[in-house]
Amino acid sequence: MNVLEELVKESERCISCGFCESVCPTYRASGYRAAMGARGRVIIAREMVREKREKGSVSPGYANSFYSCLDCFACLQVCPAGVNAGRVSELARAVLVEGGGRENRKRVGDMVVRLTMRYRNPIGADFSDEGEGDGDTLLYTGRMYQTMGYSKVLVELRKRLGEKATERNAGIVARMPFLIRLLRQRPDEEVDREMQASVESIKFLLREAGVKFRFLGSSEPYPGTFLYDLGYYGEFRTYANSVCDEFRKMGIRRIIVTDPHTYDLLLNAYPKFVDRFDFEVTYYLDLLSALEFEQDEEVVFHEPCHFVLHMDYRGAHIALSKAARVKLPPRSGRNVFCCGGPDELLFPEMAEKVSEERYRELSEAGNGRIITACPICFSNLKKSERVVDISVFLKEKLKVRATVSGP
Repeated sequence: MNVLEELVKESERCISCGFCESVCPTYRASGYRAAMGARGRVIIAREMVREKREKGSVSPGYANSFYSCLDCFACLQVCPAGVNAGRVSELARAVLVEGGGRENRKRVGDMVVRLTMRYRNPIGADFSDEGEGDGDTLLYTGRMYQTMGYSKVLVELRKRLGEKATERNAGIVARMPFLIRLLRQRPDEEVDREMQASVESIKFLLREAGVKFRFLGSSEPYPGTFLYDLGYYGEFRTYANSVCDEFRKMGIRRIIVTDPHTYDLLLNAYPKFVDRFDFEVTYYLDLLSALEFEQDEEVVFHEPCHFVLHMDYRGAHIALSKAARVKLPPRSGRNVFCCGGPDELLFPEMAEKVSEERYRELSEAGNGRIITACPICFSNLKKSERVVDISVFLKEKLKVRATVSGP
Protein backbone atom coordinates (compact mmCIF):
# COMPACT_ATOMS: atom_id res chain seq x y z
CA MET A 1 0.00 0.00 0.00
CA ASN A 2 1.37 3.40 -1.03
CA VAL A 3 0.26 5.48 1.95
CA LEU A 4 1.01 8.84 0.36
CA GLU A 5 -1.01 8.04 -2.76
CA GLU A 6 -3.87 6.74 -0.62
CA LEU A 7 -3.79 10.02 1.29
CA VAL A 8 -3.91 12.02 -1.95
CA LYS A 9 -6.82 9.94 -3.22
CA GLU A 10 -8.82 10.42 -0.01
CA SER A 11 -8.14 14.13 0.48
CA GLU A 12 -8.28 15.54 -3.05
CA ARG A 13 -12.08 15.14 -3.30
CA CYS A 14 -12.67 17.68 -0.52
CA ILE A 15 -14.67 20.75 -1.67
CA SER A 16 -14.13 22.64 1.63
CA CYS A 17 -17.86 22.98 2.30
CA GLY A 18 -17.41 22.59 6.05
CA PHE A 19 -20.35 20.23 6.62
CA CYS A 20 -17.96 17.88 8.44
CA GLU A 21 -17.23 20.50 11.09
CA SER A 22 -20.87 20.44 12.18
CA VAL A 23 -20.43 16.89 13.47
CA CYS A 24 -16.72 16.75 14.38
CA PRO A 25 -16.43 16.25 18.17
CA THR A 26 -12.90 17.64 18.46
CA TYR A 27 -13.68 20.84 16.51
CA ARG A 28 -16.06 22.04 19.19
CA ALA A 29 -14.08 20.57 22.10
CA SER A 30 -10.94 22.41 20.97
CA GLY A 31 -12.69 25.77 20.98
CA TYR A 32 -13.38 25.66 17.23
CA ARG A 33 -9.74 25.53 16.23
CA ALA A 34 -9.63 24.84 12.49
CA ALA A 35 -6.63 22.52 12.77
CA MET A 36 -8.53 20.33 15.24
CA GLY A 37 -11.56 19.91 13.01
CA ALA A 38 -12.33 17.54 10.15
CA ARG A 39 -12.07 20.10 7.33
CA GLY A 40 -8.87 21.56 8.76
CA ARG A 41 -7.28 18.12 8.87
CA VAL A 42 -8.00 17.51 5.19
CA ILE A 43 -6.63 20.92 4.19
CA ILE A 44 -3.50 20.38 6.30
CA ALA A 45 -3.06 16.90 4.81
CA ARG A 46 -3.04 18.40 1.32
CA GLU A 47 -0.35 20.87 2.34
CA MET A 48 1.68 18.09 3.92
CA VAL A 49 1.47 16.04 0.73
CA ARG A 50 2.62 19.04 -1.31
CA GLU A 51 5.63 19.51 0.98
CA LYS A 52 6.47 15.83 0.92
CA ARG A 53 6.43 15.72 -2.87
CA GLU A 54 8.35 18.95 -3.42
CA LYS A 55 10.91 18.74 -0.61
CA GLY A 56 10.94 15.07 0.33
CA SER A 57 10.17 16.03 3.94
CA VAL A 58 7.51 17.83 5.96
CA SER A 59 7.69 20.79 8.34
CA PRO A 60 7.22 20.44 12.12
CA GLY A 61 3.81 21.08 13.63
CA TYR A 62 1.51 18.69 11.80
CA ALA A 63 1.21 15.98 14.45
CA ASN A 64 -1.42 17.35 16.85
CA SER A 65 -3.97 17.94 14.11
CA PHE A 66 -3.96 14.31 13.01
CA TYR A 67 -3.32 12.61 16.36
CA SER A 68 -6.24 14.46 17.96
CA CYS A 69 -8.70 12.91 15.49
CA LEU A 70 -11.00 10.40 17.20
CA ASP A 71 -11.41 8.31 14.03
CA CYS A 72 -15.14 8.21 14.71
CA PHE A 73 -15.94 8.74 10.99
CA ALA A 74 -18.87 11.05 11.79
CA CYS A 75 -17.54 13.42 9.12
CA LEU A 76 -18.04 10.86 6.37
CA GLN A 77 -21.76 10.61 7.11
CA VAL A 78 -22.42 14.27 6.17
CA CYS A 79 -19.80 14.87 3.46
CA PRO A 80 -21.43 15.43 0.03
CA ALA A 81 -18.14 14.52 -1.66
CA GLY A 82 -17.68 11.29 0.31
CA VAL A 83 -14.46 12.36 2.03
CA ASN A 84 -13.54 10.55 5.24
CA ALA A 85 -11.44 12.98 7.29
CA GLY A 86 -10.92 10.21 9.83
CA ARG A 87 -9.29 8.06 7.18
CA VAL A 88 -7.25 11.11 6.10
CA SER A 89 -5.96 11.40 9.67
CA GLU A 90 -5.10 7.69 9.79
CA LEU A 91 -3.08 7.91 6.59
CA ALA A 92 -1.46 11.20 7.59
CA ARG A 93 -0.24 9.65 10.83
CA ALA A 94 1.33 6.83 8.84
CA VAL A 95 3.09 9.38 6.62
CA LEU A 96 4.42 11.21 9.69
CA VAL A 97 5.66 7.98 11.27
CA GLU A 98 7.35 6.90 8.06
CA GLY A 99 9.05 10.17 7.17
CA GLY A 100 7.67 13.13 9.07
CA GLY A 101 10.77 13.85 11.08
CA ARG A 102 11.38 13.73 14.81
CA GLU A 103 9.26 16.81 15.49
CA ASN A 104 6.14 15.17 14.07
CA ARG A 105 6.44 11.91 16.01
CA LYS A 106 4.62 11.32 19.26
CA ARG A 107 6.96 9.83 21.85
CA VAL A 108 3.95 8.25 23.56
CA GLY A 109 3.29 6.43 20.29
CA ASP A 110 6.90 5.25 20.10
CA MET A 111 6.62 4.01 23.68
CA VAL A 112 3.41 2.08 22.99
CA VAL A 113 5.01 0.41 19.97
CA ARG A 114 8.12 -0.66 21.86
CA LEU A 115 6.11 -2.00 24.80
CA THR A 116 3.75 -3.89 22.49
CA MET A 117 6.56 -5.49 20.53
CA ARG A 118 8.36 -6.53 23.71
CA TYR A 119 5.57 -7.41 26.16
CA ARG A 120 2.64 -8.19 23.80
CA ASN A 121 0.52 -5.42 25.32
CA PRO A 122 0.66 -1.60 25.00
CA ILE A 123 1.39 -0.78 28.64
CA GLY A 124 3.95 -3.43 29.52
CA ALA A 125 1.68 -4.86 32.21
CA ASP A 126 2.23 -8.27 33.78
CA PHE A 127 -1.25 -9.81 33.88
CA SER A 128 -2.22 -12.69 36.14
CA ASP A 129 -5.66 -13.85 34.93
CA GLU A 130 -5.91 -17.59 34.33
CA GLY A 131 -6.64 -19.29 31.04
CA GLU A 132 -9.20 -22.02 30.56
CA GLY A 133 -10.53 -24.51 28.04
CA ASP A 134 -9.07 -25.93 24.85
CA GLY A 135 -10.09 -26.54 21.27
CA ASP A 136 -9.99 -24.47 18.09
CA THR A 137 -12.40 -21.71 19.17
CA LEU A 138 -10.67 -18.81 20.91
CA LEU A 139 -12.40 -16.26 23.12
CA TYR A 140 -10.23 -13.25 22.38
CA THR A 141 -10.53 -10.14 24.56
CA GLY A 142 -7.40 -8.61 23.05
CA ARG A 143 -6.53 -7.32 26.52
CA MET A 144 -8.86 -4.37 25.84
CA TYR A 145 -10.85 -4.73 29.04
CA GLN A 146 -7.81 -5.71 31.10
CA THR A 147 -5.77 -2.62 30.14
CA MET A 148 -8.42 -0.03 30.98
CA GLY A 149 -7.44 0.15 34.66
CA TYR A 150 -3.84 0.85 33.69
CA SER A 151 -4.90 3.37 31.06
CA LYS A 152 -6.85 5.28 33.70
CA VAL A 153 -3.69 5.64 35.80
CA LEU A 154 -1.63 6.73 32.78
CA VAL A 155 -4.22 9.34 31.81
CA GLU A 156 -4.20 10.84 35.30
CA LEU A 157 -0.39 10.89 35.19
CA ARG A 158 -0.52 12.64 31.81
CA LYS A 159 -2.82 15.31 33.26
CA ARG A 160 -0.46 15.97 36.17
CA LEU A 161 2.74 16.01 34.13
CA GLY A 162 1.50 17.92 31.11
CA GLU A 163 2.27 17.19 27.47
CA LYS A 164 5.98 18.09 27.39
CA ALA A 165 6.99 16.08 30.47
CA THR A 166 4.87 13.14 29.33
CA GLU A 167 6.51 13.13 25.90
CA ARG A 168 9.98 13.36 27.45
CA ASN A 169 9.38 10.46 29.83
CA ALA A 170 7.69 8.40 27.10
CA GLY A 171 10.78 8.87 24.94
CA ILE A 172 12.95 7.44 27.72
CA VAL A 173 10.70 4.38 28.10
CA ALA A 174 10.62 3.94 24.32
CA ARG A 175 14.41 3.64 24.33
CA MET A 176 14.47 1.43 27.44
CA PRO A 177 11.14 -0.48 27.62
CA PHE A 178 12.24 -2.52 30.65
CA LEU A 179 11.85 0.62 32.79
CA ILE A 180 8.07 0.24 32.68
CA ARG A 181 8.30 -3.00 34.66
CA LEU A 182 10.56 -1.38 37.26
CA LEU A 183 7.83 1.18 37.97
CA ARG A 184 5.59 -1.67 39.18
CA GLN A 185 2.52 0.12 37.91
CA ARG A 186 -0.84 -0.85 39.34
CA PRO A 187 -4.24 -0.41 37.67
CA ASP A 188 -7.00 1.77 39.02
CA GLU A 189 -8.73 -0.69 41.34
CA GLU A 190 -12.31 0.37 40.65
CA VAL A 191 -11.91 0.40 36.87
CA ASP A 192 -10.03 -2.90 36.93
CA ARG A 193 -12.73 -4.52 39.05
CA GLU A 194 -15.46 -3.35 36.66
CA MET A 195 -13.52 -4.49 33.61
CA GLN A 196 -12.88 -7.93 35.10
CA ALA A 197 -16.59 -8.18 35.86
CA SER A 198 -17.30 -7.56 32.18
CA VAL A 199 -14.90 -10.28 31.05
CA GLU A 200 -16.38 -12.75 33.52
CA SER A 201 -19.89 -11.82 32.40
CA ILE A 202 -18.97 -12.47 28.77
CA LYS A 203 -17.58 -15.88 29.63
CA PHE A 204 -20.64 -16.69 31.74
CA LEU A 205 -23.07 -15.74 28.96
CA LEU A 206 -21.22 -17.82 26.39
CA ARG A 207 -21.18 -20.85 28.68
CA GLU A 208 -24.90 -20.45 29.33
CA ALA A 209 -25.45 -20.33 25.56
CA GLY A 210 -23.60 -23.62 25.21
CA VAL A 211 -20.57 -22.13 23.46
CA LYS A 212 -17.31 -23.95 24.12
CA PHE A 213 -14.21 -21.82 23.94
CA ARG A 214 -10.58 -21.50 24.86
CA PHE A 215 -9.36 -18.46 26.82
CA LEU A 216 -5.63 -17.73 27.05
CA GLY A 217 -5.68 -15.52 30.14
CA SER A 218 -2.43 -13.70 30.89
CA SER A 219 -0.71 -15.21 27.83
CA GLU A 220 -3.24 -13.63 25.47
CA PRO A 221 -1.53 -11.21 23.05
CA TYR A 222 -2.83 -7.71 22.39
CA PRO A 223 -3.98 -7.40 18.73
CA GLY A 224 -1.89 -4.28 18.05
CA THR A 225 -4.75 -1.80 17.79
CA PHE A 226 -2.65 1.19 18.86
CA LEU A 227 0.09 0.31 16.37
CA TYR A 228 -2.43 0.50 13.55
CA ASP A 229 -4.33 3.52 14.85
CA LEU A 230 -1.17 5.57 15.47
CA GLY A 231 0.16 4.91 11.98
CA TYR A 232 2.96 2.42 12.67
CA TYR A 233 2.00 0.26 9.71
CA GLY A 234 5.35 -1.50 9.33
CA GLU A 235 5.45 -2.55 12.96
CA PHE A 236 1.77 -3.47 12.83
CA ARG A 237 2.34 -5.79 9.88
CA THR A 238 5.14 -7.60 11.70
CA TYR A 239 3.22 -7.80 14.97
CA ALA A 240 -0.13 -8.88 13.49
CA ASN A 241 1.54 -11.68 11.55
CA SER A 242 3.24 -12.89 14.72
CA VAL A 243 -0.10 -12.95 16.56
CA CYS A 244 -1.70 -15.00 13.79
CA ASP A 245 1.28 -17.35 13.66
CA GLU A 246 0.83 -17.91 17.39
CA PHE A 247 -2.87 -18.69 16.93
CA ARG A 248 -2.14 -21.13 14.10
CA LYS A 249 0.36 -23.02 16.24
CA MET A 250 -2.41 -23.44 18.81
CA GLY A 251 -4.75 -24.83 16.17
CA ILE A 252 -7.15 -21.88 16.39
CA ARG A 253 -9.69 -21.66 13.59
CA ARG A 254 -12.42 -19.48 15.03
CA ILE A 255 -12.00 -16.23 17.02
CA ILE A 256 -14.77 -14.82 19.22
CA VAL A 257 -14.10 -11.14 19.91
CA THR A 258 -15.50 -9.03 22.71
CA ASP A 259 -15.05 -5.35 21.81
CA PRO A 260 -15.75 -3.14 18.77
CA HIS A 261 -12.14 -2.05 18.19
CA THR A 262 -10.76 -5.59 18.01
CA TYR A 263 -13.70 -6.70 15.88
CA ASP A 264 -13.07 -3.90 13.38
CA LEU A 265 -9.32 -4.54 13.41
CA LEU A 266 -9.58 -8.28 12.76
CA LEU A 267 -12.25 -7.95 10.08
CA ASN A 268 -10.88 -4.97 8.18
CA ALA A 269 -7.18 -4.38 8.97
CA TYR A 270 -5.75 -7.85 9.60
CA PRO A 271 -6.71 -9.25 6.17
CA LYS A 272 -4.78 -6.36 4.52
CA PHE A 273 -1.63 -6.80 6.60
CA VAL A 274 -1.53 -10.50 7.49
CA ASP A 275 -0.40 -13.16 5.07
CA ARG A 276 -3.22 -15.68 4.65
CA PHE A 277 -5.66 -14.44 7.27
CA ASP A 278 -7.89 -17.52 7.34
CA PHE A 279 -9.67 -17.28 10.70
CA GLU A 280 -13.42 -17.10 11.19
CA VAL A 281 -14.16 -13.97 13.25
CA THR A 282 -17.44 -13.57 15.13
CA TYR A 283 -18.79 -11.28 17.84
CA TYR A 284 -19.81 -12.81 21.14
CA LEU A 285 -23.22 -11.12 21.22
CA ASP A 286 -24.17 -12.95 18.02
CA LEU A 287 -23.80 -16.29 19.83
CA LEU A 288 -26.38 -15.63 22.56
CA SER A 289 -29.57 -16.30 20.58
CA ALA A 290 -30.41 -19.34 22.73
CA LEU A 291 -30.66 -17.20 25.85
CA GLU A 292 -33.79 -15.51 27.18
CA PHE A 293 -33.83 -12.36 29.28
CA GLU A 294 -36.15 -10.41 31.51
CA GLN A 295 -37.33 -7.32 29.67
CA ASP A 296 -38.52 -5.28 32.62
CA GLU A 297 -36.36 -2.17 32.37
CA GLU A 298 -35.93 0.83 30.09
CA VAL A 299 -32.34 1.79 29.28
CA VAL A 300 -30.43 4.32 27.18
CA PHE A 301 -27.93 2.82 24.76
CA HIS A 302 -24.68 4.45 23.63
CA GLU A 303 -23.72 2.88 20.31
CA PRO A 304 -19.96 2.51 19.69
CA CYS A 305 -18.64 4.41 16.66
CA HIS A 306 -16.83 1.31 15.40
CA PHE A 307 -20.13 -0.56 15.27
CA VAL A 308 -22.40 1.96 13.55
CA LEU A 309 -19.98 4.22 11.63
CA HIS A 310 -17.17 1.81 10.72
CA MET A 311 -19.01 -1.47 10.13
CA ASP A 312 -22.80 -0.99 10.30
CA TYR A 313 -22.97 -3.78 12.91
CA ARG A 314 -26.32 -3.91 14.74
CA GLY A 315 -25.79 -7.03 16.84
CA ALA A 316 -25.32 -5.13 20.10
CA HIS A 317 -28.56 -3.20 19.68
CA ILE A 318 -30.42 -6.39 18.79
CA ALA A 319 -29.03 -8.27 21.80
CA LEU A 320 -29.85 -5.43 24.18
CA SER A 321 -33.38 -5.11 22.78
CA LYS A 322 -34.07 -8.67 23.95
CA ALA A 323 -33.28 -7.67 27.54
CA ALA A 324 -34.63 -4.12 27.81
CA ARG A 325 -36.76 -1.41 26.26
CA VAL A 326 -34.04 0.55 24.49
CA LYS A 327 -34.02 4.32 24.09
CA LEU A 328 -31.48 6.13 21.93
CA PRO A 329 -30.31 9.74 22.26
CA PRO A 330 -31.02 12.12 19.35
CA ARG A 331 -27.51 11.61 18.01
CA SER A 332 -27.48 7.88 17.31
CA GLY A 333 -27.13 5.49 14.40
CA ARG A 334 -25.35 7.23 11.51
CA ASN A 335 -25.41 10.43 13.57
CA VAL A 336 -23.90 8.92 16.73
CA PHE A 337 -21.63 11.14 18.83
CA CYS A 338 -18.30 9.70 20.00
CA CYS A 339 -17.41 9.11 23.66
CA GLY A 340 -14.04 10.85 23.22
CA GLY A 341 -12.10 7.84 24.47
CA PRO A 342 -9.47 7.50 21.71
CA ASP A 343 -8.08 10.94 22.65
CA GLU A 344 -7.82 10.18 26.35
CA LEU A 345 -4.07 9.53 26.56
CA LEU A 346 -2.73 12.14 24.13
CA PHE A 347 -5.36 14.86 24.58
CA PRO A 348 -7.12 14.18 27.92
CA GLU A 349 -8.67 17.63 28.29
CA MET A 350 -10.27 17.40 24.85
CA ALA A 351 -11.43 13.85 25.51
CA GLU A 352 -13.06 14.98 28.76
CA LYS A 353 -15.03 17.72 27.01
CA VAL A 354 -16.30 15.29 24.39
CA SER A 355 -17.25 12.68 26.98
CA GLU A 356 -19.06 15.24 29.14
CA GLU A 357 -21.15 16.35 26.18
CA ARG A 358 -22.00 12.76 25.28
CA TYR A 359 -22.82 11.81 28.88
CA ARG A 360 -25.16 14.80 29.14
CA GLU A 361 -26.97 13.67 25.98
CA LEU A 362 -27.33 10.12 27.27
CA SER A 363 -28.55 11.32 30.67
CA GLU A 364 -31.19 13.54 29.11
CA ALA A 365 -32.42 10.79 26.76
CA GLY A 366 -34.03 8.83 29.58
CA ASN A 367 -34.06 8.09 33.29
CA GLY A 368 -32.85 4.51 33.04
CA ARG A 369 -29.39 3.04 33.13
CA ILE A 370 -26.92 3.92 30.38
CA ILE A 371 -25.59 0.85 28.56
CA THR A 372 -22.26 0.80 26.74
CA ALA A 373 -20.86 -1.96 24.52
CA CYS A 374 -17.18 -1.04 24.45
CA PRO A 375 -14.57 -0.91 27.25
CA ILE A 376 -13.25 2.45 26.02
CA CYS A 377 -16.76 3.93 25.91
CA PHE A 378 -17.50 2.55 29.36
CA SER A 379 -14.32 3.94 30.88
CA ASN A 380 -14.80 7.37 29.35
CA LEU A 381 -18.53 7.68 30.09
CA LYS A 382 -18.46 6.20 33.60
CA LYS A 383 -19.45 9.38 35.40
CA SER A 384 -22.09 7.77 37.60
CA GLU A 385 -23.42 4.38 38.63
CA ARG A 386 -25.99 4.65 35.85
CA VAL A 387 -23.38 3.49 33.32
CA VAL A 388 -23.19 -0.31 32.86
CA ASP A 389 -21.43 -2.54 30.33
CA ILE A 390 -23.80 -4.55 28.15
CA SER A 391 -22.30 -7.89 29.25
CA VAL A 392 -22.93 -7.16 32.93
CA PHE A 393 -26.47 -6.00 32.15
CA LEU A 394 -27.29 -9.10 30.09
CA LYS A 395 -25.97 -11.40 32.79
CA GLU A 396 -28.16 -9.62 35.33
CA LYS A 397 -31.25 -9.99 33.13
CA LEU A 398 -30.67 -13.62 32.12
CA LYS A 399 -33.87 -15.59 32.63
CA VAL A 400 -33.66 -19.06 31.09
CA ARG A 401 -30.58 -21.21 30.75
CA ALA A 402 -29.97 -22.49 27.23
CA THR A 403 -30.25 -26.22 26.67
CA VAL A 404 -28.24 -26.41 23.45
CA SER A 405 -24.82 -28.01 23.43
CA GLY A 406 -23.17 -25.68 20.93
CA PRO A 407 -23.55 -22.51 18.91
